[in-house]
Amino acid sequence: MIFRRALPVEAERLSRIAQAAKAHWPYSPEQLAAWRNELTLSARGIADRPTHVVEVAGEVVGFYQLLPAPNDWLLEHFWLLPRAMGLGLGRALLRQALEVARAGGAVGLAIDSDPYAEGFYRACGAEPAGSLPAPIPGEPDRVRPQLRLAASNPSPASS
Repeated sequence: MIFRRALPVEAERLSRIAQAAKAHWPYSPEQLAAWRNELTLSARGIADRPTHVVEVAGEVVGFYQLLPAPNDWLLEHFWLLPRAMGLGLGRALLRQALEVARAGGAVGLAIDSDPYAEGFYRACGAEPAGSLPAPIPGEPDRVRPQLRLAASNPSPASS
């Protein structure tokens, strides 16, 4: 497993990873199409924000993108290919994101979680910090959990 800074020319590849990861959950094709722009990264965003990938056997299988802020940095994107889920790569990638944020002066990571990903983040030490209404067709009461992972967390990968 290798972590490295993402390259702006990888925007299309990272967008495909984000879209495949979101499609892993039981959302309708119409809803996934509605989220397509939110799941599309730009070369400029990759160049301007801390964006790192994880490679396994020379293949990029996941990435994150951070949005620096004065206190808690926002975990803006965090995606793994479905076949890479459940192998410990997500925990290692989250630990690396937290280390990058900590080195940049963050006191924590703010996480705007998909409801299906909340359990992963909580297992890694993230604490609840509220919720945002996020209704979609067929799920009028859907909310997005808001979480926080403290920079002082010793290691999300060991949780």
